Amino acid sequence: MNEEEIKVLSIGDKSGVIQILKKFLNDNENVFTFPNLSMNNNRVSLWAALFQLIQEPSLESVHAMCLSALRILSRDKLEVDAIVCEKWIITLIEKAGLFNFLNIDDETKPAERIPKKEEAIEALKCLCNLALNSEVSRALCAHTSIAQGLVARLRSYKDIPYKDDIMLFDMKLLFILTALRQDISAKIKNELHGMDYLISCLNEIITEASVDPDVAGACGGVTGDSHCFLQDNQQAIICEILKIQFNLTLQNSLDDQVDEEEEAIYLRLMPVLTTLLSAHVSSEQKLHELRNNIVNVLVSVPSKFYPYLTPDYNEGEKAQYVYDTKNMESLQSLIQFLLHRLTITTSTSNQNEYLCPILTVLNKSARSCRAHRKYLRQEVLPPLRDVSSPPEKGSTLRNQLCRLLTTPITAIRDLVAEFLFILCKEKVGRMVKYTGFGNAAGHLAQKGLLSGGRGPVVYSSSSEDSDTEEYLEAQPHIDPVVGCTRPPRVNPFEGMTEEQKEYEAMKLVNLFDKMVSTGVVKPARVGPDGRPQPVEHVLEMREHPPNRPQS
Repeated sequence: MNEEEIKVLSIGDKSGVIQILKKFLNDNENVFTFPNLSMNNNRVSLWAALFQLIQEPSLESVHAMCLSALRILSRDKLEVDAIVCEKWIITLIEKAGLFNFLNIDDETKPAERIPKKEEAIEALKCLCNLALNSEVSRALCAHTSIAQGLVARLRSYKDIPYKDDIMLFDMKLLFILTALRQDISAKIKNELHGMDYLISCLNEIITEASVDPDVAGACGGVTGDSHCFLQDNQQAIICEILKIQFNLTLQNSLDDQVDEEEEAIYLRLMPVLTTLLSAHVSSEQKLHELRNNIVNVLVSVPSKFYPYLTPDYNEGEKAQYVYDTKNMESLQSLIQFLLHRLTITTSTSNQNEYLCPILTVLNKSARSCRAHRKYLRQEVLPPLRDVSSPPEKGSTLRNQLCRLLTTPITAIRDLVAEFLFILCKEKVGRMVKYTGFGNAAGHLAQKGLLSGGRGPVVYSSSSEDSDTEEYLEAQPHIDPVVGCTRPPRVNPFEGMTEEQKEYEAMKLVNLFDKMVSTGVVKPARVGPDGRPQPVEHVLEMREHPPNRPQS
């Protein structure tokens, strides 16, 4: 936009304004930077002209176009901190209709509080861009009543005929503000009770979700299925709400320090998350996006509330996964999500992002509830039959997790090892049986269990390890280091004379001595605490032979 066009906008000639704005919107709908506006202070002049038009009641018909132009301009981070001011932020908040809901007990009729759809949506988009790109804008938002307006409107969506469009961008704006401004996040959580209203919104969407067989089929559901079927707009809003809840619960206190108010919130939240884990949506991509956001919220939920993920199974209820009188569909959804994340994790660079949250959730689940642990063990570590291949070779969930026991990403390695250890009831012998001693050694060393034994006895005494006939038959031939059977080995000394054998042995001794003296390897033995301890000389290993691991 050149200087002449900006002057026309400043004058406010309606016909000229419409023509210029239409051309600008058509030419720049997909443009994100405007370096040419940096010349002659054109950027400041353009923003000022647009806001001047927005505040002119006689030009109300072009307000939506002005807001669309501002939405496009606000994509550019350049100089935005120097341009934006509190008056303009308040103008956008007013156009978004957020101030209309602050006094919902007055005599104002609901219809008078509803903003104009196009103006409100464009204003919200503009606020989202500014809040994302400008620290000054976020600070100005924090000094206005935008948080109160957003939370107040959470309670009044039923009065808005186009609530889905408004809700989506309200939630996007709320997510950005709670993610980037800790003071806004704390205010919404503690003063405005935002979590309560967000949970109520989720409940309303779930209640409204269609259960019509035709819609169910279109969304990938099964006829007669009692699960909710979320349409795309509902799924998008729910994902934004879950992101906000993640921001509000991220700094939560420790599990044993939940007060009564927080406990009431979690007791309301868990049934909602359980329902959403079993919900159907229109595509696999949207399903994984929904589950990813649920998992992120669950990371911050205290472990004591995890049993609520699997409610009691009632006779006559339609459930595909039932175990120990519990409906395990939500837990099965978490397992399926883990499998999906393992599939798309192509390198170590994305292991942390893709696997840490879901592994954390499954660890907490297995440790918090006996029924969860037993079900997860059944799915992850079923009774062994074919032990001809190492545990890390293959495509089963157990194989994929065993491969991660040797990943260089320590956070993932520790989470996987702890998960498998919990499923093995923290028994060393059982862990070695399913993973091989080589894969498990690092985790056992960290816990001081290399000499055998088990962790803290927090599990029932009844055994759940029924070995199959195939495993019992192969057990004498299993190499515990690699966790599988090995074919008979050829004797490398066969055909050698005694002198040749002695010569090869001395070569091995000299090579080992060279590695020790140069620091390539350092001899160690298992100490009394079950952890490896360095030895000064190899002969110390003969004086203090290591204990054999106990099964």
